[in-house]
Amino acid sequence: MVGKRVRGALYIHRDAIGDLSEISAATLSDAVARASDHAWNVARLEPQVVGLMQYEDFDLSAFPALLEATRVNLKTGKVSRISYRSSLNPLILHRKELLLNPADVRVKRWAATTRSLDEQGAFRDNHRIGRAMEWSERLAKFGLAAIGDEVRAA
Repeated sequence: MVGKRVRGALYIHRDAIGDLSEISAATLSDAVARASDHAWNVARLEPQVVGLMQYEDFDLSAFPALLEATRVNLKTGKVSRISYRSSLNPLILHRKELLLNPADVRVKRWAATTRSLDEQGAFRDNHRIGRAMEWSERLAKFGLAAIGDEVRAA
């Protein structure tokens, strides 16, 4: 199975949508049609609600920040949008490799970064590291910094 499950929702990168089940693909297609021209690279799929989120480019950021989000309620048809582009402490994405097909050539390298950080304990108390500032502080405690799509010694 492709994607990352969080509290019942399936998160998947746009590059992996060809791996969705027929039902999930139809749900996503319906949401994208309703959201019209909104740019997105990550979808959060639930039975009645789909989130279409634009994160920083996965290839340029080790822990992409959330830039914009569109929420599509498939039951009511309501579409709402919010921008995080001016946020000083945006939400960020960890374990981005889980959103892609395991055969994607990028997965191996990104998974190695996650594994290394996990072994060092960087993901402990993960409820405290969902935003850019807190995550940067956590990395600094380990003598690390996110530079581009890599994590290196600071």
